Amino acid sequence: MTELIPLASLPASRLPALANLHCATMPTLLTELGYPFVLRYYQIAQTDPSVIAFVATHHSEDALAGYCLGSPHPPALTARLRSSLPWFAGQLMRLSLTRPFALCQLAQSVFSASPVNALRPGQIELTYIGVAPHARQRGLGKTLLTTFLEASQNAGYTSVILSVETENLPALALYQHFGFAITQTFTEGRYHRHRMERLLA
Repeated sequence: MTELIPLASLPASRLPALANLHCATMPTLLTELGYPFVLRYYQIAQTDPSVIAFVATHHSEDALAGYCLGSPHPPALTARLRSSLPWFAGQLMRLSLTRPFALCQLAQSVFSASPVNALRPGQIELTYIGVAPHARQRGLGKTLLTTFLEASQNAGYTSVILSVETENLPALALYQHFGFAITQTFTEGRYHRHRMERLLA
């Protein structure tokens, strides 16, 4: 049986598994920066009271099955990756040697930040959602999305925003099924994305 638990309630010992799952299912700049960045991101998110996030666990399997995470201030959450300057500088050195392309992508993202990602009051962004390969085709993506929408509405938000790669047709179909509408199409680094919004009742 699959159970959704808030990220804040996930034992810290399971955050590495969550970071690995993110890396395996989420082809974004954060993933390209590597596992240390992803793990640090979830460590920060777990302690941020403004974050709405859930993790899917399965009683008969040790591996995590899925996750979703959203924030009313995504850039501020990401910026906290730089809060420990020695750690951040060390990671940049590692990237310069092992993943120079990802470092270039990071620089491009920082210097070409688009206002498309700015949220209005009452909006929350569904930043990440993913399902492990072994847990797909069971409706878990729909369950995660439904839970996130309900939690966002209960928290007083009036709409949910997300971005999805234009070529990710299964995700696009899922979001449209849930009432999300495309509001803008844009390019961010090497990613071509739709910006979508769903109003909450």
